[in-house]
Amino acid sequence: MEKLDTSGVKILKIFHLIFSMMWVVGVMAMAVISLQKAQSGDELYMILRISRVIDDTLVIPGAVSTVITAIVYGVFTNWGFFKHKWMIVKWVLSLLIIIAGTFYFSPLLDNSLEIANTTRDAALNNPEVLRGSRISALGALVQGGLLIFAIVISVEKPWKAKRK
Repeated sequence: MEKLDTSGVKILKIFHLIFSMMWVVGVMAMAVISLQKAQSGDELYMILRISRVIDDTLVIPGAVSTVITAIVYGVFTNWGFFKHKWMIVKWVLSLLIIIAGTFYFSPLLDNSLEIANTTRDAALNNPEVLRGSRISALGALVQGGLLIFAIVISVEKPWKAKRK
């Protein structure tokens, strides 16, 4: 398969970085918003609704686009997919974060949002919403930290075999 030329790789890198930033900033914004203490059911609903909007407009498109550009990197450049240990770590982290977000954190958010929408002030004391809010805040902080770690290893490229 024909590889990208130097300018193509630079353009790909720009898009990969932009999409990665969307993903990281979105997750960190969700962490910050989820740490807010609602004073009313309406505030709780808005906190959860803002989290859903951030997830839908930054996190999901950023994560999907990051993975797509990573696949393009793997196919159309000499980087490949699993050439280096640090790349494998990035793939594993990225896919675990996406799977956890898709199948655990997003449904948890949707459930809390639905409860807050229908019960408003009663949702402030709803154990399911309280538990969901704590888990979402912790999950966003952990995911944000892991995404930042993935960026660091992208720059540092640790575990690289040293040439003799």
